[in-house]
Amino acid sequence: MPALPEFFPLVSHFAATLLLGPFCLLIALWLASRVGRGEALLWCACVLGVGLGVALFKIGFGACRSHWGDIRSPSGHTAFAAIAYGGFTVIAMGRSLSLRAVLFRIAILAWVLLIGLSRVQLRAHSWSEVWCGLAIGLLGVAVFAGGYRSELRPPYRLAGGLLIAMLIAAILLPSIQGFVLEPYLRQFARFLRPHVGWLCG
Repeated sequence: MPALPEFFPLVSHFAATLLLGPFCLLIALWLASRVGRGEALLWCACVLGVGLGVALFKIGFGACRSHWGDIRSPSGHTAFAAIAYGGFTVIAMGRSLSLRAVLFRIAILAWVLLIGLSRVQLRAHSWSEVWCGLAIGLLGVAVFAGGYRSELRPPYRLAGGLLIAMLIAAILLPSIQGFVLEPYLRQFARFLRPHVGWLCG
């Protein structure tokens, strides 16, 4: 196991946009080709809804210079991890209540919480911001689970190969110049600040 200073950045990379963006896109393509366009559109709407929700919270807090308790910027990593890994779990396990399915769901939830812990350990967010991001992500998962009806499951080889590819990508991620949205959201919030005082109360 890597030393802790190296362990938490690696865990955090598993929720990076550069990694989960292609992961969610592959899920959408699989749904469109094997399940149906309706399910693929539902998936895309839930992922984009979670992303938009987090972005609006970040912009709103930044523009108004306000916060709830110590929540100033909900954790986008935690929200994105929840919808991506949680949505994959809905597809892979469906409504099964078998022991394997229950243990898989618990493991995925623990994994998402570990990603949230990594954001706290890296001093990127407070626990309140992690819980806020988790709530937004799980709301997206709940909407997707409520509308997803297919019993078709991805092959184990496909799922296993995808997870191995993600592990390799996460390890290589520090050496890849990725797109980071956060600075642009902060810049946009600063631009809005003089114009939204009447909204901030």
